[in-house]
Amino acid sequence: MDTPQRPSRSPRRLRYPDALQNASFRQYWTSQLISLAGTWMQNTGTSLVVLSLTTSAVLIGAVNVVSSLPILILSLFGGVVADRFDRRKILISTQSSLGVISLIYFFLILTDRMEFWHILVLSAIAGGVAAFELPASQAFVSELVRREDLPQAVALNSASFNATRTIGPALAGVAITAFGTAAAFLVNAFTLLAPISVLMRLKGKVQQQPRPANRGSGLSQLKEGMAYIRKTDEVFGLILITTIFSFFVFPNLLVLMSLYVKDELGGSDTWVAAMISVLGVGSLIGAIVLIRGSRLEVAAGRRLRTSMVGLTVGLTWLALSPNTWWAIPGVMISGYSFATGNTQINARLQQLAPDDMRGRVLSVNSLAFNGVMPFATMGVSALSELVGQHVVIQACAICLAIGSFIIWRRYAWKAFVPSATSVATTADPALAGH
Repeated sequence: MDTPQRPSRSPRRLRYPDALQNASFRQYWTSQLISLAGTWMQNTGTSLVVLSLTTSAVLIGAVNVVSSLPILILSLFGGVVADRFDRRKILISTQSSLGVISLIYFFLILTDRMEFWHILVLSAIAGGVAAFELPASQAFVSELVRREDLPQAVALNSASFNATRTIGPALAGVAITAFGTAAAFLVNAFTLLAPISVLMRLKGKVQQQPRPANRGSGLSQLKEGMAYIRKTDEVFGLILITTIFSFFVFPNLLVLMSLYVKDELGGSDTWVAAMISVLGVGSLIGAIVLIRGSRLEVAAGRRLRTSMVGLTVGLTWLALSPNTWWAIPGVMISGYSFATGNTQINARLQQLAPDDMRGRVLSVNSLAFNGVMPFATMGVSALSELVGQHVVIQACAICLAIGSFIIWRRYAWKAFVPSATSVATTADPALAGH
């Protein structure tokens, strides 16, 4: 009697993530990878230019303020524009504008005409452009991939952001050493040609989505979007979680990390750079894990809950660390959880939002992060001076745990119920009257 033969198992073949098998998204993502590397190069160059003109902490802070204010003021209207007009054309316009700004920097530095007020003006203009570019770029992804591939596409964008954050400054160092500071700005201008050329070639190849049924004024469409968010618990809950992430995590993990490593943990400048790298590696790992993660709503909800717990654990570990070596796991866990949580929220909002409302939803989520950030940083900084960073970080970890638990139980869990994905392709017409 013949024994049945077991079917042979062929080795698992390496394959692109599903989102990258879409040729249009693959081309766009690759162009963004090139552009982001140039952006980080320019950021490094900008920091060096500012430091060459002033060492005043107030003036250095003023650059961040003038670049953030336009985003704070205009980002909601940027969402309206992203829903109302062709996102591909918006991105071509904004990317071209950023390229012109880079060339102006290049010219001023090369001719030795750069003054501090030039930086303030150019930073404000760049912030205004970013207010329209960010919601359009986030929402544009939904026109390139299927709805079920959106989480993977968002995770790929997060991975490229974190990877280039490490590579870009290193490339800037090479270019600046060889050709001077102006080179970083010229290279960035050329890298922007990559997404612009891809966007031009994508004409007629994207999935055109319906525009808002309410063709009234921009203000009425903004009110419509806010009404939809407040009425929809799952969307409202995710945006609230973004808010508390920004308030309790961002200042401690990113803005004040350098000060904490030097003053509280006794680390050197080398340790500061090392901790920032550890944070970046953790964030990159988190993004990569999401790329291969399950698409089931239950799994997505589990990832967000894990990120909330991970941030609490990471911040607590950091607060209780007696030295830099002990702090490394806390920073790694925090970086991983921060990237995982923010990326998961963005991906889920992309799936939940109606096609004609996506730009406005994403702009509000962006505002919840970027709008809270400056005020949170000022508050956390002031408290740290009074009672010490160890105490403030631990207090933030406790507040994060309590706040995220309450928001999850009240609102956010609804975003991960399987039926929540069955959204209409357009917003509720009843909202148009609000």
